[in-house]
Amino acid sequence: MNINPIFWPTTFRISASVWRKAIPRRAMAAIYLSWKFLLRLANSSIVLAALLVSTLGSASAAGDIRRETKSEIDVANINDGYFSARSISKNPKRLKLITSYVKPSGTKVEYRYDLNGDGAWETYSLQSGNGEYAITIFENTNGSKYTPIQAITINVKYSRKNAPFLIPAQNVNYDASSNAVKKADELSKNASTDLKKVENIYKYIVETIKYDTGKAKKVAAGELTGYLPKIDDTLETSKGICFDYSSLFAAMLRSQDIPAKLIMGYAAVSSKPTYHAWNEVYTEETGWIKIRSEVQFKGKNWERMDSTFASSNTNGAKTKFISEDKFYTKEKEY
Repeated sequence: MNINPIFWPTTFRISASVWRKAIPRRAMAAIYLSWKFLLRLANSSIVLAALLVSTLGSASAAGDIRRETKSEIDVANINDGYFSARSISKNPKRLKLITSYVKPSGTKVEYRYDLNGDGAWETYSLQSGNGEYAITIFENTNGSKYTPIQAITINVKYSRKNAPFLIPAQNVNYDASSNAVKKADELSKNASTDLKKVENIYKYIVETIKYDTGKAKKVAAGELTGYLPKIDDTLETSKGICFDYSSLFAAMLRSQDIPAKLIMGYAAVSSKPTYHAWNEVYTEETGWIKIRSEVQFKGKNWERMDSTFASSNTNGAKTKFISEDKFYTKEKEY
């Protein structure tokens, strides 16, 4: 994920959508922190340009990359809720990345990911809170055995509220050129509040994207190990599984600067709980929207974001098996 040169327009009175197109994704979160402050502070476009370019340079500073023989980790943006990692050269062996965090209560939280071996940067969230994280990259040695090839510790202090849920990451992967972002811009253009933007995007997804039973069967059969959503493919084909729905929804909301979580866990759709994905969303009007009984949007009373079940239920009927919190068990949030 290389930082490309930026050619600023002659005026800095630009819209949010143009700004997103001008800035590389890895630098976007860092620049955003300066943006609102600078708009209040600087009337001079020269001052604004100088400060923004300075911010961009610091985001890619060589001292922010921790290198080992086979991999490297970019920690320039950890206070914005994410870091990036890659194998330094193409590696035919399977790679794993684990983040570990200990909550104030003493509970250890681990997130396990695949890391591609083709040398491309991937972005990962630091979603467990402020404090110390351990990041370890492992290389497969034989069968299910792995050996660590890089390990670092970092201290995180979020630069803004809900920072990890406002940026692209491996499971919610998008950039300014994504068609999903353009569609989110279109759906949000005339919305007067964030809550209205959420409603518009939600309605679009549940009315447009159909459940892909064929892909679901492949996942159940173990044919799609390590599957990651491609949000523009979901948009183009108008179909997907729960992971696709939730990743698309989170990406579209984050592109509008609305914090959104992709939740992974279990839904009690039968006597045997099924692994499932859904969303939680934050707006200033509501705070974090939590679990309730309905899958359809009901203004400020809408408290579950489950676009998968809603898309199978667009006639407005309630879905009985998600009528209580106990039917959903959160395991991970991204």
